[in-house]
Amino acid sequence: MNQQKKIFLAIALIIGLALVLTGCSSADATTRPITGFVFEDLFVYPMAGLMWVTAKTIAFGNYGIVIVLSTIIVRTLAWPIYAKTNDMSLKMSLVQPEADRIRAKYEGKEDEQSKQRMAMETQQLYKKYGIGLGGCLLPLVQFPIFVGFYRTISRMPATILDTEGNLLTSGHWLAVFNSVKIFGVNLLEGQTDNPTQKIAVIVLAVLVGITQILSLFISQHRQKKARADQQASVPSYRRQQTDTQKQTEKTMNIMMYAMTIMMVVFVLQSPAGLGLYWLVGNLYSTLQSYIGYKNSQKRLEVLKKKF
Repeated sequence: MNQQKKIFLAIALIIGLALVLTGCSSADATTRPITGFVFEDLFVYPMAGLMWVTAKTIAFGNYGIVIVLSTIIVRTLAWPIYAKTNDMSLKMSLVQPEADRIRAKYEGKEDEQSKQRMAMETQQLYKKYGIGLGGCLLPLVQFPIFVGFYRTISRMPATILDTEGNLLTSGHWLAVFNSVKIFGVNLLEGQTDNPTQKIAVIVLAVLVGITQILSLFISQHRQKKARADQQASVPSYRRQQTDTQKQTEKTMNIMMYAMTIMMVVFVLQSPAGLGLYWLVGNLYSTLQSYIGYKNSQKRLEVLKKKF
């Protein structure tokens, strides 16, 4: 997949995710019931069931602990998708030198026949390494899972509170929570007139933003290091980034920071439980990225022998 397609795909992904999450947050989360079909049945109800089991077994009925443990469980179950995505990135790093040679071979040739030959050789190269559109779209598989978990938590106030806002203690399938607070913060509420609650939500939003940017910074640093190691044997005059590559990097940075701002805004406007969910998710993703990075070199050697 060329750089332009990657950019368009990333833009579509972020816009789509923003629309989904905005739709989830546009109404009052404390009064909106769980409704719908297909997506709810496939993703929201199973997530609610997971939280119920977690609360009943290892979370002591504490809603905060349930969110933390359920987030870790969901992210761990989605790990194979992350591993496949990481494999795709490693394959792309193996392909890059050969793809550069193909581009150099046809550099300066603008006739249609040369363009077709270059496209054909590039396509054959990607086929050799098992790189296709499906692999590039693989990260999208995770999003319905994460959005389903997000929607479950966003609707939890309407699920475990009665009409007067009291915690349900009997006669309800989710009446398993004996506490919805953690460190004195009500996870079913957003910013209120209570100073402690308001400050807690703001702190959560700041922490979500910091951990998100930190995760992105670490990821970019590792990518640059990997690219530098890959080009160590390439003459310096051939290491210069093209205008397209620079523009691609700039566009991706803008989108990533826009995503961070969007997440912070959502946390500020949502129940504190959602902020806790995103914070734990960011920390887990950073750890996941670190483990993936440590294992990448071994995996890269395996792929080199395979291809």
